[in-house]
Amino acid sequence: MNPARWSLRVRIFLFFALIALGAGAGIVGALVYVGRALEPASAAPLVLAGLVAVGVTIGLTAWVWLKFDEHVARPLVAIAADVRAAVHARAARQPPSLQQGRYLGVLAPAVAEFRQALDEARLEVDAAVSAATARADRQTRNLEIVLRDLRQGVVLCTLAHKVTLYNRRAQEILGACGEIGLDRPLTEVLSGRVLAHTLERLEDRFRTGRHQIHRDGLTTTLVGATARENARIVGRMSLMLDPDGARPTGYVLSFEDVTNALAAGVWRDRLLQDGIRDMRERVAALALAGELLARGTTPGAGPSAEDVAFARDLLQREPAELGDRLDRLEEAASDLVSGAWPMATTHSPTLFQLVRARRSEGRDLVFETRGEPAWLRCDSASITALVEHLLNRIAVHAGTEAFQLSAVAETGRVRLLASWAGEAPPPSTVEVWLSERLEDGAGAVTGHDVLARHRTDLWCVPDPAAPGRARLELPLAAAREEDLPIAKAPVPVPERPEFYDFGLLGSLAPTPLDDRPLRALTFVVLDTETTGLDPARDALCSVAGVRIVNNRLMTGELFDVLVDPGRPIPAASSRVHGITDAMVAGAEPASVVLARFRAFVDEAVLVAHNAAFDLAFLERGEGAPGISFAGPVLDTVLLGAHLFGTQESLTLDALAERFGVVIPPEARHTALGDARATAQVLLGLIPLLEADGVRTLRDALAVSDKQARLRRRMAAQG
Repeated sequence: MNPARWSLRVRIFLFFALIALGAGAGIVGALVYVGRALEPASAAPLVLAGLVAVGVTIGLTAWVWLKFDEHVARPLVAIAADVRAAVHARAARQPPSLQQGRYLGVLAPAVAEFRQALDEARLEVDAAVSAATARADRQTRNLEIVLRDLRQGVVLCTLAHKVTLYNRRAQEILGACGEIGLDRPLTEVLSGRVLAHTLERLEDRFRTGRHQIHRDGLTTTLVGATARENARIVGRMSLMLDPDGARPTGYVLSFEDVTNALAAGVWRDRLLQDGIRDMRERVAALALAGELLARGTTPGAGPSAEDVAFARDLLQREPAELGDRLDRLEEAASDLVSGAWPMATTHSPTLFQLVRARRSEGRDLVFETRGEPAWLRCDSASITALVEHLLNRIAVHAGTEAFQLSAVAETGRVRLLASWAGEAPPPSTVEVWLSERLEDGAGAVTGHDVLARHRTDLWCVPDPAAPGRARLELPLAAAREEDLPIAKAPVPVPERPEFYDFGLLGSLAPTPLDDRPLRALTFVVLDTETTGLDPARDALCSVAGVRIVNNRLMTGELFDVLVDPGRPIPAASSRVHGITDAMVAGAEPASVVLARFRAFVDEAVLVAHNAAFDLAFLERGEGAPGISFAGPVLDTVLLGAHLFGTQESLTLDALAERFGVVIPPEARHTALGDARATAQVLLGLIPLLEADGVRTLRDALAVSDKQARLRRRMAAQG
């Protein structure tokens, strides 16, 4: 054992033990020296007195040591631990150990003054830093807003495909086939083969220097599918370099979901191919009929009666079939054109208000809206321009400025009606108006163009409900039910406060997990709730986990799932964690939940408070495909014992109080609440461990193993 690692209490004990041994040896030596000069009979009382003196000396020394340990050594150790926590973990509470140091004279008040001065200095520094970084924070927030609102998915990854940034759209597109999160592999949700292939192309372009002459530089197109192939994406991958441009550090992937567009393209291509093949067959049949009839003009080669009948049948049937096929192809082409034009769900009062807001040719028209509102699907800008254009022409033609506007909802469509006093213009006049451009300048469209986009027509007729009035009718598609604002909204994608961490791009060379600093590790802090305390007989009823990435607690990336234990939950257990049989009815079994939790953990280091208990229940689910928790595990109890000693309380509540962690009463003894509290305790322990020389995962595992052996030895002895 290295004496330099001995604790203060051990050193003090050895000091008093040395005093007791020295005093006892001195008394024994004096007795021996004096006893040689005396007769045996007279030396007996002296020996007895010497033994009593040795016993009294050792007893008095032990009593003084016990009092010194209680009133000096222990308070000193506690004060040292609290000061270290204040310096390295920024614990804000006033430690009770300072009140116990009443026998230390001015030391305890001096430490209290030091902590107060430290807190005040930190407040001043924090205020200065906050003021200096306010502008950078505003710029960062603006960047976050832009990234969140982009309609393209954006993901930043390391060269190992670990996510360092993602925006809300990426979470929406990729979240259907897995969980995307910081420091988690993108290959869980996107095809790993496509990602690796595209990245290798860019890295080869960089290695050979071709990016300097390539028109796309270090960017290339990526076409792939999600991991479960339920969506197709098209995007661009760009290789990221370090500030010196000397080596790649990661890549940026921007993409969009083209599943529906590709499906429409496949349908269009199949339609065209089928139409071309069908028309070729019809044309070939007509050519055959012509060839059969042409034989009649060749001397000596007249057609037979059967050939003539067959040719006439073809000539009677095929033109009609060909015309029918052309009509279907034209209808499909119209569907493609209208489907390609952007349409939006519009409320009829909004559309009428847009018409009312337009003024042209210096004429102010009066509009009266009637009837019930309706939802329709159209290009509101072009429909507004068309209606306003026609109403201005009608106002001049009929000599009126007053119109009544209404919308009539029917099955699958909505009829827009505009009624006025007067006669309806003839169809030829309406055709002329529809041929006019709706706007000035290049790219302006006509009314016919707008109607073609919407696959509809319009007409002006006498109003059958009001003699002496006429009306314009414009049928449009009704809005789809799923697009209505009043329809049931889709399950929203939860907003995540942490969606980027550029610090994950800092490590260029791969480092063995055991040698990575604690601050650079990714942890999953877990907690379980069970039907009882015996892993051999009881079962899981809840599993929760939270992630710590780059020494930051991810409040948006968590796992919290109820488990069907396959047996009744005792009332005593329900009183502790609040989970009842009704709550787990219909929940997934442990094998399914643990498989999902294993995917959530991925390559992270597991952490728990009293980890042996939680691992015992997790290990019962091992053996199923893909379920194994054989990676490194840290226990906050053992880490706390290393820092504060086994004499201090190491319960979750005690450690939380030490680091100023507040556990809401309703969250205590719930899997998620205890996992979050344990994660905050771990973040408080890490600075203290670093100050004590425990900097890497290997160091933390070593001190944990030492504390575990010590606890086993103490349990065996007592």
